[in-house]
Amino acid sequence: MSKSEILRNPFWEEYKYKVQMLIDRPKNKGTLSEEETEQLQADLAVCDYGKPEEGMQLRWYWAVDRENGRVTACRYTLFGPPVLLAVADMAALLVRNKSPEEIEKINYKSLEYFLRDNPADPALPKEHRFAITFVLRSLASAVAARRGDAPEESPMICECAGVDKATIEQAIRDFDIQSVEEITETTRAGAFCGECVDAASSRSPREYTLEGILKETRQKMEEEGNSISDVPEKPFKEMSVEEKKMAINAVIDRYIRDMLVMDGGDMEILDVKENGEHTDLYIRYLGACSGCASASTGTLFAIEGILKQKLDPNLRVLPL
Repeated sequence: MSKSEILRNPFWEEYKYKVQMLIDRPKNKGTLSEEETEQLQADLAVCDYGKPEEGMQLRWYWAVDRENGRVTACRYTLFGPPVLLAVADMAALLVRNKSPEEIEKINYKSLEYFLRDNPADPALPKEHRFAITFVLRSLASAVAARRGDAPEESPMICECAGVDKATIEQAIRDFDIQSVEEITETTRAGAFCGECVDAASSRSPREYTLEGILKETRQKMEEEGNSISDVPEKPFKEMSVEEKKMAINAVIDRYIRDMLVMDGGDMEILDVKENGEHTDLYIRYLGACSGCASASTGTLFAIEGILKQKLDPNLRVLPL
């Protein structure tokens, strides 16, 4: 499939309800003017990320409070597929009332889960993950620009899609990517001419290829202990209680904790008990989560849904 064909066909057959709602009725699309931000006693910050010729461009408008440095209002304009509109609109909502340090904590897991209809069902098909990756990189660029930092220099790996090395490395970590095909699905790198895939695909020598970056990043993840492969390699039902605690902790650290920390909360495991066909996990909320109204509803359903999906459908979460 050619580049023009991919860019002309950005639609999924059927989006989930929340994503489709954000596409049809975005709440944060638009611009902010100097006059509007002045009324808010804020400074206007504008940041561009991406290029139209690469298929996607996003421009952020932030009203930054002069006293506390938090983003009091957020708007955006964009060029790209409809799915980018949904992801950018949700990101604009999450950015509001946050400091640059808090915005940096928004990652794939938190943004993607806020887009879900059901905690157990991914918001987007894997071939549209690139929209989340792109928006997160744009937020990082906006934070750096606000601080006056020089633009992050990262080697361009896929000139056709405008994807650099840092984006690919982050995607491998965020999505626990195991293959070059998954890199392409997640970032679009290698989707067009394919020269960046491996040494055999390139017509000229390359310092970096998708295959090489994947191997290097996976090795770093294993050395850092960030890979989910640290969990005992056996079915959850066959694990001992201690092994189950290890597996549960690994999933919480990888898929859940960042969502809680982003809003000033956290959680800890108190106990794991076998109860017939069920495994009961007893937890305690910490920080902002301990007094949150959704701790026994939406947040609890999200935590339990993720653990059931990743480990065992008979796992129950019981907050104390």
